Amino acid sequence: MQSRLPVSKPLALVIIGLIIGVSLGLGSGYAVFYPDMVNERSKTVEDRIGDIEGNITSLDQRILAVNDSIAVINENLEGILALTEVIDQINTRVAALENGQIGLNSDLNDLENDLINTGEYIGYLEYDIADLRDSWESVVDDFSDLETAYNSVNNELEDIQEMVRENDGVWLLTAYMANPSSNFEQKISNEVYTLLVAEEADFADWVALYGENTAKILLQQEVDAMMGRLIWNPTENVEVGEDSYQVKLEAYFTFEFSPAKVTVDIMHMEIKATVDIDAGTISGLTVNLLEII
Repeated sequence: MQSRLPVSKPLALVIIGLIIGVSLGLGSGYAVFYPDMVNERSKTVEDRIGDIEGNITSLDQRILAVNDSIAVINENLEGILALTEVIDQINTRVAALENGQIGLNSDLNDLENDLINTGEYIGYLEYDIADLRDSWESVVDDFSDLETAYNSVNNELEDIQEMVRENDGVWLLTAYMANPSSNFEQKISNEVYTLLVAEEADFADWVALYGENTAKILLQQEVDAMMGRLIWNPTENVEVGEDSYQVKLEAYFTFEFSPAKVTVDIMHMEIKATVDIDAGTISGLTVNLLEII
């Protein structure tokens, strides 16, 4: 901080003294050469000295005021300097903001271009979506046709599956008849015996001669020998329960009983049974029909 000017009251008094001395010197000269003039101007000099003292006092007050102003200015200079630093920082930030604004404007321009390009791309995409929608509608129609065809095929497959399951019953009974149990062979043999006795006189005469037991024993041997050679065809296949079917099979064959020299050209036999497909069992097996054609 700048100090006040070195002006004080003693200095002012010295200056006044000098001025008075000069005045007195001048007055002495005037007293020697101009005695009257000195006396006349003595009062004027005193007045002037008084004025000078007043001026010096006023000047001292002004100097003091100036010193005070300078002190205030010095104090304010520190604030101004701090404010200058703040302004410099603000200028730096403003410059950075201006640079950032320039970069931001550039980015905004790029973004605007990207938006324009995106708008064009969206336009193309909308056309593609419209084409895709048309294609999809065509696909939906094709799918509907495919679904209809699938349902039709599925129904056919179900029908085929049902037929296969029915045929499974036929196949199980046919396989069984290729080698039936001895009990069922005996049933068939008894049915053949009854038919031959009723319709073949030569056989009836032979039975009368050799006996019923002998005829049945020999007849069962013939039936057992022919069972593996018979060809069975299904005549009925009816569902009678869940996975259960009533199956009928028939066979046409030539029957020859050599001990009695009896030959039947065409004999027709039909059997019936209930077949459980899941369990693979056969029940209710009977000779449904036996005749000579």
